[in-house]
Amino acid sequence: MSQINFDGMSDTELLSYVRTHPQDTEAFHKYMDRLNERPGVLCTTDEEFEVSIQLVSPASGEFKNCV
Repeated sequence: MSQINFDGMSDTELLSYVRTHPQDTEAFHKYMDRLNERPGVLCTTDEEFEVSIQLVSPASGEFKNCV
């Protein structure tokens, strides 16, 4: 079991940790839990899809999903 505080990490930091420590299943599950907690964005038209794309912020690593 890890002694690392995953709750204290940002999503970007946790993703980076998961990528560099693929054997750490606790970190992977914590990251997946965070992804599942995010509300999805329902896109029913092309215009809504275009707006959702504008919500993507590559610098922060935070992405909205169209479901």
